[in-house]
Amino acid sequence: MLIEFKCRNFLSFKDEISLNLSTIETYSEHENTHIIKNPRVDVNLLKSIAIYGSNGGGKSNFTKAMSLMDTLVHDSFKESLSKKEDRPSWDFYYKLSPDTIQKPTMFEVSFNLNGIIYRYGFEMYDWKVVSEWLFKTDKRETMLFERTGMDIQYNETGFPEGKRKDEVNPNVLFISLLAQYNGVESSKVFGFFNDLNVVSGLSDINFYHVTKKLLIEDEHFNKWLTVALKFLEISSVRISSDQQNLITKHAIYDNQNILNGFIDFTVEKDESEGTKKLIYLLGAIYDTVKWSRLFVIDEFDSKLHPNLSLKLIRLFHEFNNNGAQFIITAHDPTLLDKEVFRRDQIWFVDRNQFGASELYPMSDFKATDGLRNMSDFRKKYLKSDFGAAESMEFSEPFINLTKEISVELT
Repeated sequence: MLIEFKCRNFLSFKDEISLNLSTIETYSEHENTHIIKNPRVDVNLLKSIAIYGSNGGGKSNFTKAMSLMDTLVHDSFKESLSKKEDRPSWDFYYKLSPDTIQKPTMFEVSFNLNGIIYRYGFEMYDWKVVSEWLFKTDKRETMLFERTGMDIQYNETGFPEGKRKDEVNPNVLFISLLAQYNGVESSKVFGFFNDLNVVSGLSDINFYHVTKKLLIEDEHFNKWLTVALKFLEISSVRISSDQQNLITKHAIYDNQNILNGFIDFTVEKDESEGTKKLIYLLGAIYDTVKWSRLFVIDEFDSKLHPNLSLKLIRLFHEFNNNGAQFIITAHDPTLLDKEVFRRDQIWFVDRNQFGASELYPMSDFKATDGLRNMSDFRKKYLKSDFGAAESMEFSEPFINLTKEISVELT
């Protein structure tokens, strides 16, 4: 379970940002549905986080940061075998300051595994590892290994797999190398990233296969999905005989509205964009809840009716009892409601006056700022009380220039 994610010098994020999923103990709302309680650690964790912000504020860059860290952990060992000229250019650093250009990008995650907290991170530039570290907390924090360039110091008692340090090269994360040998501690870190799925809600390409796989392998999912889609007048969903397409069954009615048979639709070709997204998204949510994964989705609410978005969030909060977590970015203000999220579950991304994105929680705003448990979060957000909601300004120069368009057309 994710406790905290940090990054620095990545795309629009110049300074270090941190997304923390620990609960604020003074908040009492939704204690029975929105919180993961773990008696083995001192802190309770949130089941979900919703990140809001204006267009261009940095929401998508945040999900890209998590995605890139995941990719680097999984692929650095494999990519190190490719030719240098075959690798894309390293172009991830913040470009609006001379202090960050061609400097390392940093990522770090802290997560809870069976009551033990791991903190793993690294800095990288031009596909070379600048530094890397892994710490483990069981009563107190212990260093398992620390790396600067090619110099690796490791805990011989707590991290004996570190003896392979001479096998690593500058382009390979040490944790990725060790996972190839099924190292005890490194495999736990690698396992966290195996259970991390980061996707864009604007495209189904990264998660449509989950629904297909579940329909083939999980009979319970087949029944569950069919019931879930009844409101769309879909009688059933199945996989085609060649296992390439999803098929939905729809009823046919005659002029007297009497059932006259059924017709098959190919989901990709015949269903609406919203229906397609829902079918694929339900598979991803089912898989996340069943296997206690971390699901991060950018533009969660795109193509979905607000009532449907609300139902999916409610489903995740009320029926997720395995420690799964859900991080979304969204624009839909109807989700900004005290009945949907706790105050510590809502975060914002906004650009400061120098063009750098900043990430901050709603909980930063206190009662003195007009924020209370009973506040209208949606109204305050749309008024820009939290920032992160700026829009086009109809200034006098803009209005005058716009009027000239009509003049030219006439």
